[in-house]
Amino acid sequence: MRVSTKKMTTIGLLVGISVVFTRFLGVMIPFAGIQAIRVSFGNLPVMLSGILLGPAAGALTGALADLIGAVLFPIGPYFPGFTLSAAMSGLIPVMILRLFPREKAYGFWPVLLATLVRGLVVSTLNTVWLAILSNKAVWILLPSRLLASIIQVPIHALLLHYIIKGYGAYRRSLASQEAQ
Repeated sequence: MRVSTKKMTTIGLLVGISVVFTRFLGVMIPFAGIQAIRVSFGNLPVMLSGILLGPAAGALTGALADLIGAVLFPIGPYFPGFTLSAAMSGLIPVMILRLFPREKAYGFWPVLLATLVRGLVVSTLNTVWLAILSNKAVWILLPSRLLASIIQVPIHALLLHYIIKGYGAYRRSLASQEAQ
């Protein structure tokens, strides 16, 4: 498979934005004596990468953002499970949106559903990884982490929906300029 320079630079840009959003603009909320809940917008560039460039690019963006963030700005010990979860953040939304007809796929409700499924799957996986690292029971950590994820879902979905709409308008504008 051949990857264009434009696609590589877009992935690189979205990886960088994700690292900044996650590591610098994210907030860790302690629960049960450990840093349990991270509230950030670092998943938005990863989800956007998957939606705009395809599931493989989304998964790559998530994995690279997690690896680079963990190496350059560690929050705790590196654990490959979190990299898998980050990759799933780029893969799941686009796979859910592909279930809808193309003309309806980027409406608010499909984006909300894709964001919800991604949030539930990734939050559950991350809770399992965190339980492994902290020797705490998954069932102790899961309720608060799922609640935090569900609270973030409508905000992420709304932002993602309008980013996709704005990107579509930008592409149409470029196409009309090239036609003239």
